[in-house]
Amino acid sequence: MTTITINKRTKAGKLLFEMAKLLSENTKDVIITENEKPRYNKPTEKAIKEAQLGVGLIQAASVDELFEKLHD
Repeated sequence: MTTITINKRTKAGKLLFEMAKLLSENTKDVIITENEKPRYNKPTEKAIKEAQLGVGLIQAASVDELFEKLHD
C-alpha cells in the first residue's frame, strides 16, 4: 500500500485527484481516503465560518452610523 498526498488547490493536484477518483469508481484497487487538515487552528476556522455565515456582522448605512454602533 502506498500513500500519496495531493494538494487539491493546484492544477496538477486537481487533475491527479480527479483521475484517482475515476479509477476508484471503476475498480476496488484504488481507494480514496481524505484526511483534510484544517488550514488554521480551531478558533480561526470557527471565526472564518461565522464570517461566511454573517454571524455577528454589523451593518450600517454610513461611517458615522458604524462608529456609533461600534462605540455602544
